[in-house]
Amino acid sequence: QEACEARGCTWCSSDVPNAPWCFFPENSPYGYARSGNAVQTDKGWRVTLNKRQALSLFGNDISPIVLEVEFQTKDRLRFRLYDPNAQRFEVPLKIDGPGVTAEEANYEVE
Repeated sequence: QEACEARGCTWCSSDVPNAPWCFFPENSPYGYARSGNAVQTDKGWRVTLNKRQALSLFGNDISPIVLEVEFQTKDRLRFRLYDPNAQRFEVPLKIDGPGVTAEEANYEVE
């Protein structure tokens, strides 16, 4: 807990299996923030994310990036993060799903 809080992170123990106890707070200078509203797509939604500040944990950050979410089946969600300004290698694996509405899914996305 001390090491977590010393990094400026939030510590919150949990009884939920596999839940992280140490994480960046919502107002952290690291990471990305949503730019505009999510846009509905045929199979889910898409949102653009911009880097929050010049701080970088790993270097060579890309901004903006796009988060695309597909509700593939009632038990399977696919998300994809990509650079909208430069084509990059993606594993050529195509997994088609019939697509479901959020109301039919056995999971929630916020």
